[in-house]
Amino acid sequence: MARAKLARPTGNHLLDRLPAAELDKLLADADLIRFPAKAEVYGVGAVGQPVYFPASGVYSLLLPLKDGAHVEVAVADSEGMLGIPQVLGMEAHPLRAVAQVEGECIRIPTERFLVVLRGCGVLDVLVRRFLAVSWQTANQNIACNIRHTVRERTCRWLLTVHDRAKADEFEVTQEVLAAMVGASRQKVSAVAVTLQESGYIAYQRGRVRVLNRAGLASASCECYQVLKKAHEFLTS
Repeated sequence: MARAKLARPTGNHLLDRLPAAELDKLLADADLIRFPAKAEVYGVGAVGQPVYFPASGVYSLLLPLKDGAHVEVAVADSEGMLGIPQVLGMEAHPLRAVAQVEGECIRIPTERFLVVLRGCGVLDVLVRRFLAVSWQTANQNIACNIRHTVRERTCRWLLTVHDRAKADEFEVTQEVLAAMVGASRQKVSAVAVTLQESGYIAYQRGRVRVLNRAGLASASCECYQVLKKAHEFLTS
């Protein structure tokens, strides 16, 4: 059976900036796959994985710890990709990728992706820019987790997901939120209560609704603005 041809624009910022010739080569063996919220895109140690270009949704990259907890180290959406290990020549994934907000990804075999990447065309330039922003984001997250409060980190994360989900309401349990900001569930629960009392969010049955974005921004640390500027550099 012939593979269905993917529509243009694809919905992914990196892909939609490619010349038609490069994009056609990438999409020749590609398909579209949907990930519901909480679905795993790939696990730690996974090998032979394809490269994913999100067309919608929000995806977290999680670092596992010895006690079984996971800490979020990066977020990907339609402005980026999931596949840095393949770009760097790593055999196995050191992180776990999970969909935080449901969406679709364009799945491209690694062999096809690397052939086009090594052609030193526009894809190479865009991926290098994406790697630079990812590196800056990782460093900023380290500093944020060390120096800023759970309340500040929670507000930063909610603002980031609000930006990328392009919706005022999205699903996130307290357990997941705790992992995303590197704090205990009890601390995150207490912060969620204060944010509701301040009228910044409504939180019920694992769903968050942003009511006062300006309020969240005022309660967030400076990392939100730093990371937002990095994200804007990626899309410029």
